[in-house]
This record gives sequence, C-alpha cells and structure tokens, in this order.
Amino acid sequence: MLFTTLKVLVPVLFVLLLGYLAGRAKAFDADQVAGVNELVLDFALPASLFVGIVSIPRTQIFQDLTVVLVILAALVGIYAVAFVVGTAMFGLSTSAAALFALGAGFPAAPFFGPAILEPLFGPKSAVAIASTAIAANLLLVPATVIILETGQRARRSSTKLVAVAAGAGQCSGVSNERPEIDAVPPPTGTIIRNGITHAVKQPYVWAPILALVLVVFGIRVPSLISSMLSLIGHTTSGVSLFAVGLLLAAYSVKLNDVVAVDMALKSIVQPVLAIALAMLFVVPNRLAHEAILAVALPPAAIAPMLAARYRTYESEAGSTMLLSTVLMVALVPVFMSIAA
Repeated sequence: MLFTTLKVLVPVLFVLLLGYLAGRAKAFDADQVAGVNELVLDFALPASLFVGIVSIPRTQIFQDLTVVLVILAALVGIYAVAFVVGTAMFGLSTSAAALFALGAGFPAAPFFGPAILEPLFGPKSAVAIASTAIAANLLLVPATVIILETGQRARRSSTKLVAVAAGAGQCSGVSNERPEIDAVPPPTGTIIRNGITHAVKQPYVWAPILALVLVVFGIRVPSLISSMLSLIGHTTSGVSLFAVGLLLAAYSVKLNDVVAVDMALKSIVQPVLAIALAMLFVVPNRLAHEAILAVALPPAAIAPMLAARYRTYESEAGSTMLLSTVLMVALVPVFMSIAA
C-alpha cells in the first residue's frame, strides 16, 4: 500500500521540482510562464474534464448518488468553512480568501486520482473521481472565479476613478470638461453580474457543465471527438504540475499560519469530514472507501494557477499545494489503510 502511494506521489513531487528548477534557472521568462498557465487552464484541463465526465454511464452516476453526496458535502463544506476562516481569522481579502478556500476544498482526484483509485477499486472508481471533478468545477471553481473577477473589476473601477480624480486635480480650471460618467464605479450588482458572465465563459467552467448535461440527457459524444480531446487532455497533470513549479520558483515557499491552517483543513479536516459523512449516509463500504480516498488526495493545482492569473495570494497558494503534497506522502497511506 505504501508502495502504491509513493508510486503516485513521488512522480508528482518530481515534476513539481523539475518545474521549480526550470524556473530558478530562468529557462522560462514571464511571458512563457503565463503561456504555460493559459495552456492548462484554457485547453488541457477543460478537455480532460469534458472527456472524463462524458465517459461515465448515466446509470452509474445515478446509482452511486451517495458517493456524489458525500464528496459534494465534503468539498463545499470545507470550502465554506475555509472562506470564513480566511476572512474572519486572517483578515484576507475576498479574493485571497477564495483561493485559500479553493486550496482547502479541491482535491487533485481529477488529475492523478485514477493512478491510486483504479488499482484499488477498479474502473468503478471513476464515479468518485468524476464526482470530485463535477463538484469542484461546477461549484468551487466558478464561485472562486466569480469572486476573483468581482474583486478585479472593482479594483479596476477604483483605479480608474482615482486616475480621473487625479487628472481633474491637475487641471488649471480653464477647461469646463467634467470627468466621464464611466469613471464612477458601477454598482455592486453590476460588478457581480459581469464577474459571473466572465466566469461562465471560461473553458474550465463551462466544459464540465456541458459534459454533465450531455450525460444526464443521454447524448453520446462520438469516439473521434473524445479521442481528439483526450490527446490534449492527457497533458493536464504533467503540465499543470510543471507550471506550478515554475510559479513557485518566482516566490519563496512560505510556511506561515495561513498556509499551515490551509494545509490542515485540506489534509486532515476534509478527509475526516468525508469519513463522518460516509457514516452518516450509511454509504456501502466500497463506495465509502472510494469517496474517502478521493477526498484525501493532495490539493489540485488550479488554485495557484488562478492565483497567478489574477496576481493575488500567489506564494501562499503555491506553498499550500507543494507542502500539502509532501505531507500527503505520510497521510495518504493512513487514509488508504482506513479505506482498505
């Protein structure tokens, strides 16, 4: 069992280290790092999520609803708790708190869960993996992007207003021109609506939603399309980890109270919550074990990648993922023994 864990986690650490060393060696400039980040978020990850979800039979999803409920509650519950902790305990901005919550709530099951779950539980483990992807990408990621977009648009409006006010202050008074009306920050509702509109346009948000709709209505995707998307989708795990390594190289790895609490929420509290929920819902042993192990995996790479895109909470998000992944070498075998 320990060998199975190391067989998965050691390659993950290796790719992270490879990206980190490439970043430290300045093998990629800032534009190239941004390009790798966009490759994952806009192309590889959406394709991987789409193919993974449409490949699951509709009957299997409905038959294993208890697993979906346990995973959904574990992910959303920890995300909500972490967001409150981030804002109330640490005084983080809403954007930073959303990334803090995403790091605590989104396990990396869609990325390298198959390598652990399938050898233990067989092909049926795809339901637990897909449930994690659906819950995270239909709820957690859109919520995070909406908060990030809302914060970014509010900052832009505020910056524009300050710039206009400064320009008006420098006027000699000869001109009778007044500041443009669009310099006034738009209402909060408008900012949120614009943030939602932009969020749902992101490929990693709408791709899993489209896939789920197709599965629910029994619409089969031609195998040729799945094969084409799989080719780019298979690059998600390696490239996303390499990209996070590149991002980490630009920032010092932190182990402060914020990162430590984020790690504890993801690595300990969330799997324990999954165990409690599985007992509460009286989930059959096999399904409960799949759900527990899927939730116990390290945090997904999307939090530090979104942090880099929106230029907030970058060092903390990357540090949480890196240190949690190292911690999983010790903790995942424990949860694997519970799920055995």
